[in-house]
Order: sequence, then structure tokens, then C-alpha cells
Amino acid sequence: MSEPLLLRTETGGVLEIVLNRPAKLNAINREMWEGIRDAIEDFRARHELRVMLFRANGKYFSAGSDLTDYDGDFDESPMRARNWMRRDLSAGMHRMLVEMERIEKPFVVAHHAMCIGGSLELSLSCDFRLASRNAQYWFPEMQFGMVPLSGGISRLTRLVGPHWANWMAVANMKVSAERALAIGLIHEIYPDETFEGEVRGFCEMLASHPIEATAVGKMAIQLATDLGSDDARQVERLAFSSLTFAPEYTRLHEKIRARLSKHDADER
Repeated sequence: MSEPLLLRTETGGVLEIVLNRPAKLNAINREMWEGIRDAIEDFRARHELRVMLFRANGKYFSAGSDLTDYDGDFDESPMRARNWMRRDLSAGMHRMLVEMERIEKPFVVAHHAMCIGGSLELSLSCDFRLASRNAQYWFPEMQFGMVPLSGGISRLTRLVGPHWANWMAVANMKVSAERALAIGLIHEIYPDETFEGEVRGFCEMLASHPIEATAVGKMAIQLATDLGSDDARQVERLAFSSLTFAPEYTRLHEKIRARLSKHDADER
């Protein structure tokens, strides 16, 4: 019996999804996209799941969407192939990636190697992107006479600006982990030998944060991105005020007050 194309584990509030199609460089076919979508819906619905992590097995993180996985023949019907990619694949991906941004919990992706095309678009919708030193990034669409079409251009430009978006999407250039960190595409690079442990520790740290504060922080940052400084400041005030009524805020402040009281008593 062949191994599943997606591996799934749940540990300490972290839902981990592993791309497991190494013989095909983890090219993401319909079955995998549907499995990812189902996992995202489960993550959204279950309170005990606090963080969702994407990883991969094999020499690539992912070669992107598997464009051969459609009902037809690319050679005999290229127009049908393009229509499938634009209508079915892109529409489904777009809805899923938007949903990831709307869910009030953090998504993390860990790149140990090359991340291409559709898998990079998936990564751009994650809240945190972590890399090993072997990671690389590439949007290959230009060599096929296309551009990324599921929010890849817009999300990339928001993250790295038009200067580097041109470099990656128009000039069609690959980007190393070091350059990706420098331009703001990823958050951190870890040594290859400690990569998995560092990623796990990061996710466990996120999962330990107060869930309401994490949710409000994610929403406030998304809103502030498109606002002027004055309006963004009002979002901060609303976010802070809403958290003062959360049970987690009360419990944490009770612990802080207890520690301060003990410290004062010890000083006396």
C-alpha cells in the first residue's frame, strides 16, 4: 500500500501537514489540494488546534501545482488545459488562500528546500515563513507566458515591494534563503541540522500564547496594513480594549499581581 500524499499529525495544539509526494517533487495534485483544504477547515473549527504548520518530505519543498492532473490531454487540447488551470485550480486555490488569511489563528510554513509556483503562493498566505539554508524560491510562470494568478503577485508585492516582485515574477529569478530573508519574504533562517527542532519550538511557542490575543493581533495587523497611521492607531485602541475583557487577560494579570505581591513581601 502506497503512503498517503499528505501526512497529518496533531501535537500540543499544533496541526502539522506534510507534503509527501517526493517522487514527484511534491507537486500538489487535486487530491493534495483537497486534503489541504479539508485540514484548513478542521483547523478553523477546532478550538484546541492553535497553530497550523506546513512541511514537506524529499528534495523539494514543492514543485508547485501539478498541472498535468486534469481530465484531458495538454498536447491535444492546450486551451482546455489553460481553462482548467484558470477556472478550476485557480478559483479553488484563491478561496482557500483567502480563508487562511481570515482564520484567526497562525499558519506557519517551513521550507527545507526549493519552493516553486503554487506552493509559494500557499506560503505567501501563511503568517510565518521559516527556512533552512537550503531553501530557494521561484515563480516560474513567466517562462510559460503567464504570471502567478491566485494572489501571488499581490501578496508578493505587499511583502517585498515592487522592486523585488519584478525580480521574481517578471525577471523570473530564483531567490536564495539569504536573499529571501533580506527582502522580507521569510522571517528566519535556521541551520539545516537544527531546522526541524527550531521550527517545532517556534510553533510550540505560538501555541502557548493566549488564543484571543493571537486572534486580535492577527486581525489588527491585517487591518492596519491598508490604513493610514491615524486610523491604524484607532484599530490598535479597539484591539487592546477588546482584550481587556478576555478571560485570559484577567488570568494573566492575576498571576502578574501575585508575583509582584510575593516580590514585595520578600523585599520587606
